[in-house]
Amino acid sequence: MRIIEDENGYWFDASASGQRPRILALCSDDPQQQYLLAELNARFNLVGAIVEPGQAQLHRLWQQGRYKDGLYRQWQNQRQRWSGRARYRREYFASLMDAPNIPETVAVDWIGSDRTLETIQDVAPHITIVCGTGYIPSRIIAASGLMINIHGGYLPDYRGNHCVFFAYYHSDFEKIGATLHLVTPQLDGGEVIEVIRPPIYPHDNDEHLYCRALHNGMQRLFTLLVAFENGDAPIAVTPQTSEGQLFRHSSRKPWMDLNLWLKRRLLGRHRVPCLPPPPN
Repeated sequence: MRIIEDENGYWFDASASGQRPRILALCSDDPQQQYLLAELNARFNLVGAIVEPGQAQLHRLWQQGRYKDGLYRQWQNQRQRWSGRARYRREYFASLMDAPNIPETVAVDWIGSDRTLETIQDVAPHITIVCGTGYIPSRIIAASGLMINIHGGYLPDYRGNHCVFFAYYHSDFEKIGATLHLVTPQLDGGEVIEVIRPPIYPHDNDEHLYCRALHNGMQRLFTLLVAFENGDAPIAVTPQTSEGQLFRHSSRKPWMDLNLWLKRRLLGRHRVPCLPPPPN
């Protein structure tokens, strides 16, 4: 079994053995990633799952002396809980799983660790799906087959973290979405497979749109993987044409959420349009 690249994209060649592609997941431990693991496990030949928990990511920031990033990461976690957004996310993705079949996972302190590399080498994936980890070093990318990230943002315009929030904050509603793209050493810089835009409704806040965008992006990924596995269509990619803007946890200041709440709830100035998803 192997992956073949031509001018149309990446094809799966199972002609010699008739076996299914081996899929590995690298992710964090948030509700959206639990849903992803359950669906990959139920639908495909998931041969492994490596989890870099959110607390491990935070601890690594402290270890590296990145105290500003650590404080903002901790603030974002608290904000999610205080605002009810963490509960909404849990309930949203839990409602999508009737009988979740979460696979066994390998927990690592850092996604670039030796244990991650050893696990990848043991399972020898054809495709690795990434969602919610920290930055992935080159040696992990090189060992992981075709590596696809599910990015919560509209590439190439919104890179990094909180991309749906910043598009929402700036009323850039046409660029709220999730992006499937190849992973490269450049953060969120790999070739784009597809940008998926969710429907938008006037009552939506940024958390509603983040969950809907990620969900729709994952569903689209599953459709593409089925066609890839059956040999019906390749995974086609397009180079990114601009750098866009990079956002970090520290980019989302506490006053921004307060300002958005005042404009939307008290002044009625942040109006959200009703936008259907674009046609396929």
